[in-house]
Amino acid sequence: MRLKTLAASVVLGAVIAGTAWGWGATGHRLLAEEAMRALPGYVPYFLRSPAGIADAGEYAREPDRWKGAGNVHDSERTPAHFIDLDDDGLTLAGQSLDDLPKTRSDFEASLRAKSIDPAKSGYLPYATIDAWQQVVKDMAYWRVLTLMEGRETDRTRKAWYRADRLRREALTLRDIGVMAHYIGDATQPLHLSIHYNGWGNFSNPEGYTNARIHGAVEGAFVQANITAADIRDHMEAYVPCTHAVEACVGARIKRHFAQVTPLYALEKAGGFQDGDPRGKAFIAERLGEGASDVRDAVLDAWRESKTMPVGYPAASYDDFLGGKVADPYASLYGND
Repeated sequence: MRLKTLAASVVLGAVIAGTAWGWGATGHRLLAEEAMRALPGYVPYFLRSPAGIADAGEYAREPDRWKGAGNVHDSERTPAHFIDLDDDGLTLAGQSLDDLPKTRSDFEASLRAKSIDPAKSGYLPYATIDAWQQVVKDMAYWRVLTLMEGRETDRTRKAWYRADRLRREALTLRDIGVMAHYIGDATQPLHLSIHYNGWGNFSNPEGYTNARIHGAVEGAFVQANITAADIRDHMEAYVPCTHAVEACVGARIKRHFAQVTPLYALEKAGGFQDGDPRGKAFIAERLGEGASDVRDAVLDAWRESKTMPVGYPAASYDDFLGGKVADPYASLYGND
């Protein structure tokens, strides 16, 4: 199916505040797959294998597929997909992305203090950080389990190490997929703005559309116009996070937020009409940046996993490697 115009396809993707789907299934799948395909050879093979790439792509759709599980579930998780920022890039509580409260609980308290329902604001930065930290923990366990599997001489324990390593590989791919979803959501500019689905009831001197364009931009247009090669062509070189993860996530979101007005200007200029190369280039660039962000986050997680403590009592990979853990099997299997 070819897209005629965004306005003609709104029925395919109309969304309401707080229930936006990020990129559609096509966008999230391709974004995650290309991120994993771009990983260098020094990361574990299960991340780069054809099966791992495919799994990450499918798992990247999971946070959207969860929707509709029930009121408690949805009210807790749906706001993870977005954050509403005003035209100055500030949250609904007036904070810069450089100065967000340390925890989601504190952030929601700041919103309630201004009589703002947190569900109307979204908490995408916190969802992204949470997902990344989980991946770091997964990789830390994988490192240690792999080490101990290679060292163990007892057959029963060795078999458990192997089985738990394989479980951890499956969990890691699933958790990378979830992380990729939220990172991908942040590269869809309409997930970052009070102008999330048409410009809305705000000052609008440029006359930007009030049509419900959100779903059409991220779903039908991507499916009709974007290929894996398009995303690959717009990926960038690895940029390691050398600051706290909060700062890096905030910087990436600010970069993508800067594309809100250009998206509306392009729509006004007809750039999303069928066959116009400007719309395809704009969306391919957004998805290419998203794939780069996911790849970078995976590589940062792998680096940080070497010092992340695991087991009980908790110890790092180097502690296990250096024989500083008295009973590695009890630490990992559990000794209650």
